[in-house]
Amino acid sequence: MAEVLRTFDTTIQTGDASYRARVIGRHAADGMWDGWLEFIPETGPATPVVTPVESRQPEREHLVYWASGLSTVYAEGALARALRPLTVRTRIVETPVSHTPARHPVLDPFDIGSRNLDILEQELGALDRSRLLDIVANWRLNSGAVDLTELSDPQLVQLIVAAVESRLLVRKLST
Repeated sequence: MAEVLRTFDTTIQTGDASYRARVIGRHAADGMWDGWLEFIPETGPATPVVTPVESRQPEREHLVYWASGLSTVYAEGALARALRPLTVRTRIVETPVSHTPARHPVLDPFDIGSRNLDILEQELGALDRSRLLDIVANWRLNSGAVDLTELSDPQLVQLIVAAVESRLLVRKLST
């Protein structure tokens, strides 16, 4: 339970209000003693102003000793801090929902292949492996579940061309 450890004799003035300052202490749950100040309005606003914990001491006597050494200037500063508390903005660490950026295929193999399969093969030959794999994945061209890690880049190009040619032929036959 909290108790008044000290009442200041001097009234604390701030702006158009005056306060009677008191030092309050309590035995905390962790065994330490917490000390803070409260300011009871004598004029001005009707709401008391309470500071956060200003001191933590291992024994009540230590907290009483701390309270006895506080000056009016300290109480004025404590009131100013309580009236205008410091706002600390902390950055919230966010976690990403993705682990890699989106990669879209650089070309539509069906658009090029429907015009000319040789040009499709040339265009694919100019791409790096990651782009070739993007095309296979995006257009679902690995219906045979081939282990793509075993294929060289030219073999990967041939797989794409063959898959495109096969699907284009199926489309043509179904129309």
